[in-house]
Amino acid sequence: MSWESIASREYLGGGVSHQLSATALLSSPDGSRHPLDLYEFTEEDFTPRRAGPGLWECLVGCRQKMDQQLARRRVEQGVRLYNQHKQQAAVTKWRSALKRIKKRSDKFILLGYLYQAYMDWAKYRESMEFAHRQLNLAEEADSPNLRAEAYLNLARTHERMGALERALACARHSLYNECDQCRTAGLVQITVGTIHLELATFCKALQAFQQAHSIAQRIQDPALELQVYVGLSELFSRLQDADKSARYASKAYDLSRNLQIGDLNSRHHRAALLQMASALRKQGELGDAHDYCSEATRLALVSGDQLTYAKSIRIMGDIYRKKSEISNAYRQYESAMSTACAMGDRLCQMEAMDGAARCLEALRLQQKICNCRPLEFNNRLLEVAMAIGAKLLIRTVRVRLCRIYQSLGDEAQQEEHARAVQCLEEELELQCGACNLPFGFEADSLEALPCAHILHARCAHEIVRRRDKKKKRVCPDCERSISSRLYLHSEDSHAHHSTFSLASLSLHASSTV
Repeated sequence: MSWESIASREYLGGGVSHQLSATALLSSPDGSRHPLDLYEFTEEDFTPRRAGPGLWECLVGCRQKMDQQLARRRVEQGVRLYNQHKQQAAVTKWRSALKRIKKRSDKFILLGYLYQAYMDWAKYRESMEFAHRQLNLAEEADSPNLRAEAYLNLARTHERMGALERALACARHSLYNECDQCRTAGLVQITVGTIHLELATFCKALQAFQQAHSIAQRIQDPALELQVYVGLSELFSRLQDADKSARYASKAYDLSRNLQIGDLNSRHHRAALLQMASALRKQGELGDAHDYCSEATRLALVSGDQLTYAKSIRIMGDIYRKKSEISNAYRQYESAMSTACAMGDRLCQMEAMDGAARCLEALRLQQKICNCRPLEFNNRLLEVAMAIGAKLLIRTVRVRLCRIYQSLGDEAQQEEHARAVQCLEEELELQCGACNLPFGFEADSLEALPCAHILHARCAHEIVRRRDKKKKRVCPDCERSISSRLYLHSEDSHAHHSTFSLASLSLHASSTV
C-alpha cells in the first residue's frame, strides 16, 4: 500500500483529537513523501483551543443561582412578615438578603423596603443611608425611573428632619428625571405640596396637590388619591376652614376603608384616621375626634409606626386642650415632644411645642402662672420655627410674644414683634384677590380655584354666578377663566363626614393595620 492510497484529506480533516497510529508516522518504503510533510502548519495549530466550562465553574454558577433564589425568597418572606406586623423579623430577613442579592433592580427594590421600614420606625438617619444607596444604584444603571424614586425618598427624609429647602431641592431633582412611572410622579407632587404647606406657600401647595390628584385620577390609584385628600384637608385646616378640611378628611377616610386588606397601604388608613381626628376637633366634635385618634394610636402601636404614634398623642393633646383639660393636654404634648426628639423629627417636635405653648398661654391668661415660663418657652419655639422656615407658625408665636411683652410693659419688644408680624403677613400673601381682605388667620369659608388661587368662598361664588358678559368669570389674581366647578372632587358639594362606629371600625381596622 502506497502513501498516495491514503485519503489524506479525510485523514487530516479531523481535529486535534484525531488518533494517529505509530506506523503512520514512519517513512514510506517506496520513498514517497509523508502526508504531514505536504501540510503547511499555521499559528492557529499551536494555539490551545478554549475548553468548555469545567466542573468547578458549573458548581460555582449553580451556587450563585441558588443564592439569588434564596435571597429573593427571603425578600418575599420579609414582605409577608412585615404585613403581619413582625417588623423586626422582616428587616432581619431583608438585611440577610441584601448581602447576597446581586441583580441591580432587585437590590434597589429591597433597599426601598428597608427605607420604608426605618421610616416607619422614625430612624431617619438609617433611612437616608438606604436612600443614598438607592441613588448610587440609579446612577450606575443610568435609569431616570430609579433616580426619581431615590430622590423622592431623600426628599421625604429631609422633610421629616426639618430641612425643608433641601427636601424641596431633592423633590425637584426627582421631577427633573422624566419618569414614565406616573405613580412616582404623583408621590413627588404630594411631597412637594407637603413641603410648601410647612413653608406656608399655600398656592404652590395647592397646585402640587392638584397635579397629584390629576395623576391619581388618570391611573386610578386610590392610595395616591387618598394622600391628596389628606394633604388638602391639612391645607384648609391651616387656613382655618374647618368644614372643607373635614370634607377632604372624610373622602380620605372613605377611600382608606376600601383599600386592599393586608397590604402596605394600611399606613394610609392610619393617616386618614389622624386627619379625621384633627378635622373633627376643629369642628368641635370632640367625642368623635377622640375615637378616631384613639384608634389611630392603637394601630400605630400594633404596626410600630412611631411617627403616627407621636402625631396621635399630639392630636390627643389638642382634643384635651379644646376640652379645657389643660393639665392632661400638657402631658400629651410633653410625651409627643419626647418621642419626636428621640426620633429626630423636628416637624413633629415643633407641632408638639406649639401645643404646649398654647397650654402655657391659657394658664397665663387664667393667671395661674407668671409670664416667665411662657416667655421662655415661646422664644425657644420661635428659634425652632425660624430654623425650619415655618412662617405661619412664626407669625403665631410672635403674636403670642406681643401679648406677653404687653403684659410685662415692654413696649420696645412688643413693637419689634408687631412689626415682624406685619412683615410676615405681607410675605405670606394670604389676601383674597377679589375683596383684598386677609384670610387664613381667623375661621372662614374658603374656595380653591382651578388655577390654584384661594379666595373667600363668598367671593368665588359671586364670580361663578356672574351672567354679565362685560364681567367675565376670571380669577382676580391671574385672570384665567374659571368654570362652575370649584372643587377638585365635586360629586358632593355639601360638607359631611363619615359616620363613625368604634365597633365597626375596629373590625375593619384590625385586618387592615
